[in-house]
Amino acid sequence: MWPAPSVPRPPSTLAATVLLCAAVLLGGCTSPASDAETVSEELEQLASSYEARLADGLETGLPVRDDGFAYAVDLGNTMGAAVALGNRSLFDRAYGMIRAHFLRVDTGDPRARHTVLWRYKPGTAPDASGSKETGLLADALWEAYERWGNPEHRRMATKVLDAYLRHGYWETDRRFVVKNYYNYGTQTLSENTWVLNQMPHTVRKIACGTQDASLFRRANAMARFAEGAYLKKGFSREMYDKGIETVFDGADGYYSPNGLLKLQSSLEIAKALLPFTLAPAREVIGFIRASYPDVSSAYYYNPRSKAIAPLAETSEQTYGLSEKALVLLLATRVRDSPGEAFLQDFVGREIVPELKRRRDESSSPFYFDVPLMLEAAQRYLRPDQVPAPPGESECTL
Repeated sequence: MWPAPSVPRPPSTLAATVLLCAAVLLGGCTSPASDAETVSEELEQLASSYEARLADGLETGLPVRDDGFAYAVDLGNTMGAAVALGNRSLFDRAYGMIRAHFLRVDTGDPRARHTVLWRYKPGTAPDASGSKETGLLADALWEAYERWGNPEHRRMATKVLDAYLRHGYWETDRRFVVKNYYNYGTQTLSENTWVLNQMPHTVRKIACGTQDASLFRRANAMARFAEGAYLKKGFSREMYDKGIETVFDGADGYYSPNGLLKLQSSLEIAKALLPFTLAPAREVIGFIRASYPDVSSAYYYNPRSKAIAPLAETSEQTYGLSEKALVLLLATRVRDSPGEAFLQDFVGREIVPELKRRRDESSSPFYFDVPLMLEAAQRYLRPDQVPAPPGESECTL
């Protein structure tokens, strides 16, 4: 459990005098309120410096990772953070790069039109779209429209959402399933399906804004599919293969390779299900709170005992900034469950130290995890001053 703040007994007169003298000698005393203000001030300053680094980096060109590719997901995350921050110039710069290098508009293949290339390198032929990347662009464009009112953002958001949904198909039980990618060469969808590529929250949000009943049905059907992957304690299985149902008795098609459960994936699935059910978000936050400080980025699920156990940590499995950002984002959406004390402790123990540690670093996925953190920090610091979370507003069709 996260350590609960101790409640001191009322001090005696002598003890009070000693405490007062100590406070004077130390230059004052602290209170829970002042501690919260200090944490928020530190987070505010760090977030501001990281926002400036994001903007400065994009001025020099595409954000390229160590493998020489620029990734659409990095720019999509940056666009989402820019909307939450109200930073129009940062949004426009990232969107301009998406339009120039990733968004497929002038193509003779109607199934590829308005899809998003998953990664880009000059001189390398485009190979495939990414369904998640396409959905992220639709989400960021719609959020931008709702914040700044540009009708072009709305128009393009609906076109890109349509391209995202072309990655999907209807199951016979009326679940809607989005595949991983569309191969530009073979003009076919991928065989495999990742549950985290389902974005029912985005589909629902745009359905509410456009009053499109068919989109609303797809959002609900996609949410049913994502909910089917749920296990326990906030964790979900990562993949789906309908063929498994015909091979193993009692199988439902969902699985995680080698029984591995990635925390990042489960957090993203919980986020996508927020408008439909809060249970995964509440349970994964509770799991992390109970596991602290022994939180891992990967866990093993034993289907026989149904136990979830952490794997031995390696440098590739470290519980990092992207996971912590998603934890904070989910916790701000279910604030009544963990409580303000948990949020303050989490920011003070996990987010602020991590940002300080990485202040002078320039890691390869900088544009992936830092934007997630900036959006989460904005929702923590200003819960009443940012747009409503994707798909969570009430609507009727």
